[in-house]
Amino acid sequence: MKHLKDAKLLIEEGDSAGAMEVLENLLSLSPRNTEAIRMKAFILDAWGRFDESLSLLHTLGKLSSSEEEPYAELDKRIDEDRESLIYSRLTPEGRWYFQFSPLQMLISLIGLMGCFLFLITSPTFFEHSKSSIPPGLLFSFFTLVVIPWFMLLLINMHGIKKILVGLAGIQVFYGMKKIEYSWEQMGHVVIEYDPNLKEDYLHMIVYSRLTREPLFNFDISKTKSVVRARRHFVRLILSYIDTVSYVPRGKATNKEENTINSNNNKNDSAA
Repeated sequence: MKHLKDAKLLIEEGDSAGAMEVLENLLSLSPRNTEAIRMKAFILDAWGRFDESLSLLHTLGKLSSSEEEPYAELDKRIDEDRESLIYSRLTPEGRWYFQFSPLQMLISLIGLMGCFLFLITSPTFFEHSKSSIPPGLLFSFFTLVVIPWFMLLLINMHGIKKILVGLAGIQVFYGMKKIEYSWEQMGHVVIEYDPNLKEDYLHMIVYSRLTREPLFNFDISKTKSVVRARRHFVRLILSYIDTVSYVPRGKATNKEENTINSNNNKNDSAA
């Protein structure tokens, strides 16, 4: 019979499905094995089965002693729910989710500091005529002001900017375009995960009810999620679409072929 160390080894080798089988066998014989419950909750969370993982964490909290402190992961979930209030907004149309980009914040700060530095280092800039502006002033203006704000503009034109999940359906805004589908047009959801948990790959794909074509493909992985409070985001969408399946990577769609950006041209006509 395989033990916990075998499950850990399988996870290290990228076989989380094999590790799950080992854990299920262990828990069938020892349902109160806290380490097995903890590992199972970890795998389920990586597979996008957030509510099942959370339920196991609550069970773990009841079984564990106070010395084991199993509440750290629960605290992370609570913090993420708090973030849903910061990075989203509830309106009569529904809940808006906004993109959070650390790079965008960094470039905005650099641009603001660049403008400030340019103003304090070139107080006589506007006193010169165009023909007599020193080259140093032009160079500092270009590097401290123009480049950061140009980069900020490029970032704002790329990727998803905000998402509305409302009573009518889902609207996704990216750059200057919008994709919109009603709940009646959406049939089922597939959560696609990578069995190798080191890959940090997790996508939520929403399919058409009639054509069975993918309408939306949201990245909900830990480090690249399109929204900050990804568990809250998934839970809200699944409250409208109750048909959901969880499949390994490659079973639902290919990473390169069916991302939301690669489907923009096809979806524009339906937006």
